[in-house]
Amino acid sequence: MKKLFTLLLVSCLISQAFPQVGTPGLKGNGQQFYLETFGWGNPADAKGWTAPAGFYMSDPKDIGYNWHWWPKDSLVTSRLTKEPAMRSTTADNGSLCLFLDLYNDGKDPRTDLDNSITFPTIDCSSKSSVIVSYETCFMCYNDNTYWQMLLEVSTDNWVHSAQYDVSFGVKHKGRPNNTTPGRPAIFEANISDVAAGSPNVQFRFTWRNTSLYFWQIDDFKLKEAWNNDLQMRFAQMEWNDGDDITVASPMFLIPKKQLTAGGAFTNFKAAAINFGEYDQESAFLNVDITKNGNSVFHAEGAKKDIATLIVDTTLLTESYAPVEFGHYKVSYEYKQKEAEQTPENNKKEVWFNVNDSIFSNADNTSEEAFNWGIEAYGTDGEPMSAHIVGTTYKIYADCEASSISAFIAGGKADGMIDFGMKLFYVPTEGDDLTPVDLLATSTITYDSTMIGKWITFGLDKDGESEFLKAGDKVYACVEYTNQHTDIISKRYQSLLIGADYSFRLLDPVGVARANDYAAWTTGGYPAGRNLMVRLNINDHSNLIDGVDLAKTNTTVGQNFPNPFSRTTDIAYELTGNENVSLTVTDLTGRVVREIKEGMQPAGKHMVRIDASGLDAGIYMYTLKAGGFTETKRMSVSK
Repeated sequence: MKKLFTLLLVSCLISQAFPQVGTPGLKGNGQQFYLETFGWGNPADAKGWTAPAGFYMSDPKDIGYNWHWWPKDSLVTSRLTKEPAMRSTTADNGSLCLFLDLYNDGKDPRTDLDNSITFPTIDCSSKSSVIVSYETCFMCYNDNTYWQMLLEVSTDNWVHSAQYDVSFGVKHKGRPNNTTPGRPAIFEANISDVAAGSPNVQFRFTWRNTSLYFWQIDDFKLKEAWNNDLQMRFAQMEWNDGDDITVASPMFLIPKKQLTAGGAFTNFKAAAINFGEYDQESAFLNVDITKNGNSVFHAEGAKKDIATLIVDTTLLTESYAPVEFGHYKVSYEYKQKEAEQTPENNKKEVWFNVNDSIFSNADNTSEEAFNWGIEAYGTDGEPMSAHIVGTTYKIYADCEASSISAFIAGGKADGMIDFGMKLFYVPTEGDDLTPVDLLATSTITYDSTMIGKWITFGLDKDGESEFLKAGDKVYACVEYTNQHTDIISKRYQSLLIGADYSFRLLDPVGVARANDYAAWTTGGYPAGRNLMVRLNINDHSNLIDGVDLAKTNTTVGQNFPNPFSRTTDIAYELTGNENVSLTVTDLTGRVVREIKEGMQPAGKHMVRIDASGLDAGIYMYTLKAGGFTETKRMSVSK
């Protein structure tokens, strides 16, 4: 988040805010004191909605279009946008929206916007701290070096204002936190230095200097900070392959024989911000690696005091070199002297596995349905031929390529899309660095039974090209042809490949090409994606490693938000098909909720708890999945 200060001359807007009933002046309790859910639908209004008193919209370019209410419905235009309804917490009553593509649909040239919506005045005079948060979905055109997405805050009727960049750092056609279409990201910032103690706080959302696509906002909240609240901003580690020139991201699956050339996990790095009211004393980063449930590595950073709103970044340069088959978990956690009141947001876990035959940068769970068609949709009226998406692998020891697997995440399954796999050798020296075709597979017609599955194709070997050498660099790719010629089918309904965001990528691994004659795209739109395409080699030395993955890797997360007054989400991850149930009890052990999820497949899942009928207080929730059981605590605030 970057914060700038500027001078603005805007008329004063003072009207009734919409406060939630709470105890004023409480300190460090996380009390929510303002909520706007944008339930503005009004059939009696000619435009279908009415903004409450005190909201004001600005259109300095006088384009005649601005922020508006949007019902729980998809966002669709004739050419460029096909977006599902936003699944926010209060999605049923609609959201705040600026559907720019609807305004510019079919226009040539398109019009850039400069539009704002200002909130009524909110009294924060009794608040010693102020946290702002909201749920959002958006997609923008061009990089954010051109356009601005701002949350502006003023306490003196816009004579001065603080500006917060709320673009999440996304680039061309990116989404906040790499969320999937319709799934909101949560923006949260501590604005105590601007708003706390002020009786006249005004907020304004501004979007300018772009002509496409949309921005949706829902569930705008203000709350007080907790006393002790460190929040982890990111966690990462590096794979040291002996190359001092480049930085390599870790892999989720790496064949054991590829480790014979050395290599180690190193440069464990994480950052945390002090979101709490109090300075956090003796805070430090703790990193643990366990193998099949047993500790094999531990490192700690230096202890330090972190003042409120200060970000601490710690780098641990120790290394860990795995050498045996196994299932490994890397745990990052910021700890401090005082008891953490929100421990769920200052830790992160990632996994990697040493196996016999699979190279995979990505894990088994798709967090995005990657759509190359939205960028490379070609010419109107013509099909898409020989489009390629894939991922990069370095070969550390001689091996024999056997097959390629890809996780299919969707697409228009009407018999008009065919696909197969290709393996490319990538020269790293010389004048011509163009990737060279090594091996291909047969092709098949895509159908809906493939969605949510790994599909594997055996490579058509020639007795030579399948033998890869140490030091080689290859692209493992999916090649598809989409016979549709309409723009929507090509942009939004081509073959979709899963993408995973468990690891923080340190180098671009995703690659793409529009057709046989187009240049390879190794940066920009595909490069930051961890695409779920695997290279499989001919090695079956790991017959069994004696590990029950269901017991070592099944996890249940802390509910979010916590505390909550309406709904909260609980994430869990399975490593195999399991019968899942969730039970909520009060502190006396009385069951107050029981949710039977039934048989669920391997992967990441989410269950939502509704606070209706629950009194304020502490509750325990227990997830059961096969032989796995874990209990965590959550709080309901009313």
